[in-house]
Parts: sequence; structure tokens; C-alpha cells
Amino acid sequence: MRGFTILESLISILIFSIITIALGLGVVAGKNSLFTSDVPTQLRQNVLFGIVSMSREIRQTAPAKTNISSDSSSSSITFQIPNDNNSDGSIVDTLGNIEWGTNITYARNGANQIIRTQNGVSSVIAANITALQFSRPAGEDNLIQIDITAQRTNNTGNWQDAEQAIVKMRN
Repeated sequence: MRGFTILESLISILIFSIITIALGLGVVAGKNSLFTSDVPTQLRQNVLFGIVSMSREIRQTAPAKTNISSDSSSSSITFQIPNDNNSDGSIVDTLGNIEWGTNITYARNGANQIIRTQNGVSSVIAANITALQFSRPAGEDNLIQIDITAQRTNNTGNWQDAEQAIVKMRN
């Protein structure tokens, strides 16, 4: 019976080592690729979540209930939405007028987050936001335009995403 020589064993160990190193490098490259492709996705999610959250509430307000006048813009918005203030099950009072809730404010803070504030309570809506602008186009009194830009830097570069939404106020 004949066994393996030392030379054959060393060659097989060398081949096995090369294959193992190549597989390890492939896993590391795949992991880095996954993290790199995840950054634009996270930015997009932040921007879209911010737009959807703000649009949902702004859609319920009236032009007269916002702090932004026609043909102007601001980096924050304050507005009111209908609310059942007297707990009678209706947002309309006995005279037929809409009952309005407390002020809601959306703004970007110094930590590049969109903050929603109502009754002194603030909550983070989106992160990595580098610009936030609200405007009322001239001649379109019932529209609010929202412009958001998000940016994030990682070891592979600088990523940016921007979105614009036009919201029609219902009241």
C-alpha cells in the first residue's frame, strides 16, 4: 500500500489554502457591496418616509391655518388640522364651523433630522436630512410644495437623494 508523500500533502494544503483565501475575500467583498448599496436605500427610505408623514397631515389643513403665505417659502411649517375638541364625535361645532387642533410644526434640527412637534412633544420623522423647504407657489393658494434633500457619507463616498412633493390642502 502506498500513502501520500510529503510533497503531495504540501501541494494539497497549498491548493486548499488558496481556495479558502479566495472564498474569504469573496465574502468580504460581498459584505462591503451590501453595505455600500444599503446607504442609498436608507436615504431614499428617509426621504420618502418624511414626505409621506408630512403630506398626510398637511393635506388635512386649510391655507389660512399655515404659517406660509402665498408665493413664499420657509424651512419650517406650522399648521393645524381638524380635531374633535369638544369630544362630541364630530370635527364640526354646533354652528357648522370646523374645530381646529393645536399647532403642529415640522422643521429640520441641527442634527439633520426632521422633527414633528405638537403640544411641546417632539418626535424624529427622518434622519440625514440636509435641506427641508416648504413653499406656496404663486397663484396656488391651496398647494404646499415640500422639498427634501438627504445626504450621507460612508467609506465608499458621498450619497445624496432629493424629493419634491406637492400637497393639496383640502380645506
